[in-house]
Amino acid sequence: MTVAILLLTEITPKSVAVHNATEVARFVVRPVAWLSVVLYPVGRIATFLSMGILKMLGLKGRSEPYVTEDELKLMLRGAELSGAIEEEEQDMIENVLEIKDTHVKEVMTPLIDVVAIDASAKLIDFQKQWETHQYSRVPVFEERIDNIVGIAYAMDMLEYVEKVDKLQESTVKEIAHKPTYFVPDSMFVWSLLREFRIRKVHMAVVLNEYGGTVGIVTLEDVVEEIVGEIFDENDSKEEIQRKTGYIVMKEDGTFDVDANTSIDQLSEELNVKLPEGHQYETVSGFMCEVFGYIPEEGAKIVVVLEKANREENSEYRNEESDGPSRNERHQKYEIEILEADARKVAKVHFKPLSNQGADLDAKGINRVVSKKVVKRKKQIDQLQRLEEDKPLQVTFDEKLKGSDCSLSDNKAEDLSCRNN
Repeated sequence: MTVAILLLTEITPKSVAVHNATEVARFVVRPVAWLSVVLYPVGRIATFLSMGILKMLGLKGRSEPYVTEDELKLMLRGAELSGAIEEEEQDMIENVLEIKDTHVKEVMTPLIDVVAIDASAKLIDFQKQWETHQYSRVPVFEERIDNIVGIAYAMDMLEYVEKVDKLQESTVKEIAHKPTYFVPDSMFVWSLLREFRIRKVHMAVVLNEYGGTVGIVTLEDVVEEIVGEIFDENDSKEEIQRKTGYIVMKEDGTFDVDANTSIDQLSEELNVKLPEGHQYETVSGFMCEVFGYIPEEGAKIVVVLEKANREENSEYRNEESDGPSRNERHQKYEIEILEADARKVAKVHFKPLSNQGADLDAKGINRVVSKKVVKRKKQIDQLQRLEEDKPLQVTFDEKLKGSDCSLSDNKAEDLSCRNN
């Protein structure tokens, strides 16, 4: 009986209506409109009674939204596929929905990339800096760049342009706008946009939880979260690459990746899922997480990443064997640091490898599986330096088969290596 009801009153009518939407709509629009008018008082009375009962019980009624955020995004994707809206329009609407969950630290310019000027500098120096970068607003600091005390506007310098004496005598501190607007890096971008409108400012200094300056955020940064990156005729190729990063696919199928590239962009280009819950936003941070330290130029490591096009269903989740299907759901990469210094990574090389022999156990999904290799290799190198007269007969491969090394308390006398 239940099957018959589902087929005759639920599944079949919906299927007919979907395939003949216009005809069905014309047929039912008048009866539905008439019933909505007739049954409206009944619905209002039922709602009033139910709300009264809930109030007597000390409960508050809660109405469900007509459309949830996920349903709205699904509708947008359908509209884009049908051609009702453009892909750019879909992206902008989705960006507006996501901006309320985006933190300031994700959109700010880090302090290391901030162009600022000393408060004691002369206006002539400010003019030269403007001719180089052409920024309309520049942070003003005292003694240290992380001690920002105001914002200098290039427009305020115009009245001194024809007065060379004042340009050489006046300091930037005299034209700096104070007080500076400070925001925490955990603040949501949507709240920041509201504050920008209320305070009528275009720039804020970002602080971490300890009160230290970590960067600046501008109104342009917020707008770019909605419409995408904005560039003008003054932006050089180097500035654009520094701001957005780049990924170059070579003829042999490998990738050269700028370390400033966002993790989301890397995931999309390589079609992989990177580990969740990370504390970094760029490839540079990902490299530090992979190696466990700031890697040097020429350093290499092998990682296994889950492919993004894997279907999340019970068959995959319940699969016990390590057959070919498991290999197809992951990709093995050799990562090489092409450019780096003592502070950060600058350029990285991704080389896809064959999955033959890769460690693809269930615990290895979405995490680096070669991190232990680096630690073991360091231990072996230390042991080799201690026993230069008696070289170890240890073969170092990806899994260090045939050896068992341990290091306790970082003491040479506790270092032991047993060759099986």
